[in-house]
Amino acid sequence: MPMETRANAAGSRTPMHAALKILSRRQVSTGQMRFMLSEKGFAPDDIQECIGKLEEWNYLNDVDLARNIVEAMIRNTPCGKKRCAYELEKRRFDRELAKALIEQVYADYDERELALAAAKQYARNKTEWTRRDKERLARWLYRRGFTEPTVLSVLRALGQAKDCE
Repeated sequence: MPMETRANAAGSRTPMHAALKILSRRQVSTGQMRFMLSEKGFAPDDIQECIGKLEEWNYLNDVDLARNIVEAMIRNTPCGKKRCAYELEKRRFDRELAKALIEQVYADYDERELALAAAKQYARNKTEWTRRDKERLARWLYRRGFTEPTVLSVLRALGQAKDCE
């Protein structure tokens, strides 16, 4: 029986119909699509066939979507590689694809400069720094995915590291 005539237990017409409805709202990764369709009760073979068609039509393109997500994250509020990897994993991208793509995108950026830009954005209205403010900035930078040496370097550059080390 062709994919277009199979229905799932929930009553949705076909996996393709459900997939196109999902894609009409926003772009998703192949992993997200597979998960959402399986949650709707479609058979794994039907899901794979549907995903194959969507990739063939370029409706699902993990490389472009992941690159757009990483570049938007860097542009909006700079973050480190670890945070980008976490966000891509959360969106169910293939780990190897995500790792390779992050390395490729970050080749054009200096992590210290990104961390410095993020710190300036975080502290744009700060004139007086307490020890607690400095610790908060350091924790915020760690949560943004920057490494410890990068965070300490940024705190030193801002003249704030002597109380945090």
